[in-house]
Amino acid sequence: MICNCLLFSMSTENFILAFGKSTPIWCFGAILGWIFIPVMNANMDVLFRTKIPIEMQGRVYSARNTLQFFTIPLGYLCGGVLVDRVFEPFMAGQPAGSLWTALFGTEKGSGAALLFLVIGILGALSCLPFRADRNIWKLEK
Repeated sequence: MICNCLLFSMSTENFILAFGKSTPIWCFGAILGWIFIPVMNANMDVLFRTKIPIEMQGRVYSARNTLQFFTIPLGYLCGGVLVDRVFEPFMAGQPAGSLWTALFGTEKGSGAALLFLVIGILGALSCLPFRADRNIWKLEK
């Protein structure tokens, strides 16, 4: 359930943000991307509370929260740098009528759209190996 929720969220939100052209579409994508996050978190809490000994839960939750929350500002920083220095210049250099301009346009923000596509692909691909791992499936029993 955790892997499926994350796969759905990573795929739908980032792909809709990449290919959407209006605010209502982006809002719809954000809602779809976040709608299963509470389900994922509830399942992860159940897993942590049932599989981790009580005397270690504080340390495990602390480590999880540290890794989860210190990466958010790093992601914003990397995203801004990547859009400004890599993806926007890449899109500005594309000839009219190319596949990239057909998908994302040529206006400001086309580089950010390309970044969302890359994030969606990498996010979905990073979920798939965990879905195939039999040891993770054993945790459900």
